[in-house]
Amino acid sequence: MREGDTVQELCIICRKESDEFSDEHVIPDSLGGYYHIYSVCKTCNSNMGSYVDSKLVNHSFSEFQRFLLGWKGKSSKLPNPFSGTHSLSEDAEKKIQVRLDKDNNLLPYSVTSVAYEEVEDGLTKVNICVDASDEKKLDDILKKISKKMRVPLEGLEKIDRKVETLERPSIKCSMSIDLDDFKVGLLKIAYEFAVDTVGEYFLDPEAVEISKVLKSADYSSVEKYVALGNGFDHSLFDSLREYIDLECRKHYLILLGTESHGLLCLIHLHGMFSVGVTLSNSSYSETMAVIGVNDIDGKSFRKVSMLDLMTEIFSPPELRFQYYFETENDMREFVELQSQDDFCFFREGDRIPTFDRGGVAMPSDIYEIMKNSEHLVNTEGTDEGGIVNSFPLPDEIFVKILPSGKLVQVVSVREEIRKISKL
Repeated sequence: MREGDTVQELCIICRKESDEFSDEHVIPDSLGGYYHIYSVCKTCNSNMGSYVDSKLVNHSFSEFQRFLLGWKGKSSKLPNPFSGTHSLSEDAEKKIQVRLDKDNNLLPYSVTSVAYEEVEDGLTKVNICVDASDEKKLDDILKKISKKMRVPLEGLEKIDRKVETLERPSIKCSMSIDLDDFKVGLLKIAYEFAVDTVGEYFLDPEAVEISKVLKSADYSSVEKYVALGNGFDHSLFDSLREYIDLECRKHYLILLGTESHGLLCLIHLHGMFSVGVTLSNSSYSETMAVIGVNDIDGKSFRKVSMLDLMTEIFSPPELRFQYYFETENDMREFVELQSQDDFCFFREGDRIPTFDRGGVAMPSDIYEIMKNSEHLVNTEGTDEGGIVNSFPLPDEIFVKILPSGKLVQVVSVREEIRKISKL
């Protein structure tokens, strides 16, 4: 390459070489997204915003959430989830709008209406209804009526004016809800998360097909991939509620490699959508699990591995030994020693050495012996969301207790891991 040449890379959407890449929000910033990648060319980035992200950002559910959380988006305006013209519940002829005032509070607005009614002697009665905020427009309305009826303006001067205030009006609203097209935005999130997390996935045949669906905004092909959940039912995440905080203002992306379903991405956008996306028939790694946490309040995004997850939400393991005593007197003596303040197990650094009956040190410490017994372990959950693993041990395993230096036979180890937080 000559000095001054520009490095060309492949755009992950159009799969063409480009030297013009821009900041791509995997989760739209209008929805509180803070996950950025720089592998989408400028043209595709623009098209994703217009034809893919827009279906998600402008969905009725999104607009309600954006309004509640104050997300203004690129227009710098708060969306009005009640836009359009509605009617009063008790008077279907009365048209009402719900507008946002300068402080973004919801404000009922009476749509101007003019009604004509024939009365006796060939006269016409004109009923004009305007919102209080539009009272200054009444003169212009009268001029238009005068011109339409070909009646001099002074003939309309005898006006019976009255002001009616509707306290807490009951408004009947109707709206259409997209049940399918918005899923293309969720497919984009899953695809970009997978490409950014699993390098080899970009060359997967299914990844190639998904990039074509996104590039052409082919809404009709999305259901093939976004097939787990209808998008609105959050019960898809019920089994994970002990570990991730669905009540907190966070979006979650969970990438899983499974033998039965291949590569999956579970998406939960706080208060809006929950769905599962099938990305590939290949699992890439049956033990792979990466969780993307988009913290709306913290304005951050991070990826968490399963090891990080265990460290973050669970306490360090606490070991409890089950002992064997040959006589009742041996048991009483141990209980008395255990009650003393200076009671502890003999350790060498982080190791708990083991011994044979004669006090000779064995090659494996207690943790290594537990690892060798993993195939026999019994695991169960606790009511608090913790984990208890019971490891049966081979015969003749002893540990030393201090300060007495006595040996005690251990027949099983109970490993307790308490849940201390949610992700």
